[in-house]
Amino acid sequence: MTRTRKHKVGPHEMLVNKVQPTSAGLMPQYPLCTPDRWGLRHSDADPERRGQLMYPVARDYARAIQNVLVKQVQWGKAYFGPSGTVPALTLRWPLNRDSIRELFLLIRPVIAAALTDPAAGFGIPADAVPVNMGLAVPLAHAPGQQGVFTPNDWSLILNVEQLAPMFRIDAVVAADSGNQATQLGALKMFADTLYHEARHCQQWFWMYALVQQYPDNFETLPNIAKWPAAVSGGEQPELGRRKFEQAPAMIALTARQAIPSEPTALASLKRMAIGMYVYTLNIWRHDKNGYRPAYLPDVATLEHEFQRARALAKELLQNVGMGGTPIDIDEMVAEPSRCYYDYTARPWENDAFVCGDMASAYWDAELGLALRTYPADQCSHAYELADRARRLEFRLPGATDTEGGQ
Repeated sequence: MTRTRKHKVGPHEMLVNKVQPTSAGLMPQYPLCTPDRWGLRHSDADPERRGQLMYPVARDYARAIQNVLVKQVQWGKAYFGPSGTVPALTLRWPLNRDSIRELFLLIRPVIAAALTDPAAGFGIPADAVPVNMGLAVPLAHAPGQQGVFTPNDWSLILNVEQLAPMFRIDAVVAADSGNQATQLGALKMFADTLYHEARHCQQWFWMYALVQQYPDNFETLPNIAKWPAAVSGGEQPELGRRKFEQAPAMIALTARQAIPSEPTALASLKRMAIGMYVYTLNIWRHDKNGYRPAYLPDVATLEHEFQRARALAKELLQNVGMGGTPIDIDEMVAEPSRCYYDYTARPWENDAFVCGDMASAYWDAELGLALRTYPADQCSHAYELADRARRLEFRLPGATDTEGGQ
């Protein structure tokens, strides 16, 4: 007789579902991934579009950030606001520290409102919104990186080069210009990236809360409750970077912040937490400076913890990949990732890409374009396109299947 598997999820004990078609009980017409419908990704039935979902937090964010970036800021010679209005801020390229600070005085309240939105109960406290938020040139080892949320210092930094195209527009632009959507493309991508990275902040906050408040959800990994302090508690040296007090404060805040008890959201967080934990352990395993957290003081204990975490991740993520397929744990944790597919397949990245996609969808809708939102359990376009590219690569003459086996 087959044993029915159960898992503790927050205060609940849940059966492990068999692979299902879609959330509507239909054969999928799109790439299928597990839904993570909480916080910035909260969705509900759209009363104006039958059978479609609306994403109210993403909608309100897109409307507000577009108002700031389009109507309140002049980008060099280009201003897209209504005729007769005066921009609150005029920027010149290259952006200096003062202009970046002034820009984020306008931007920060918008992303803070989205992060703290109480919809579905997973807004984060205002004290958890990153204080260190701004723009920077990406590091040499990650030249294409559009943005990053870093839990070590609780910072959210975007690539300043994303905004460079706005300063190459050589005239004041009429608000009703036929090619306005195209000219605003760089701002749309900037808004998408900001929402994507903010989702990572929200993910880390609630993962920290779950592992500290419900360590029994990870029975084979009692040390996981010490993980937040090792990452954000100031224990790990950050060479060349100033430490901010906000990161250590997140440990105490997440330990006491009430976690909403919605079971499917908690299951989502548990999957992300085990995936991110094994990912972090793997980074420590390969740290060139030999860093070890205090609770894993030598190579042997770190390796033992990694193998236990890897085993649990294999179990929890066996139906989380595209179409209900297993996530390849070894490829998921590889850094740098072997290819774009492995990066987009990470549960936390697929989720953040979906969030960014929905912000972009509502950005387009605000410009009068068709609104296209995802079903709750659709994979992100990034994951879908990476999967297609990988499949095509394997079909080409001479291609070699390099997928890791589990």
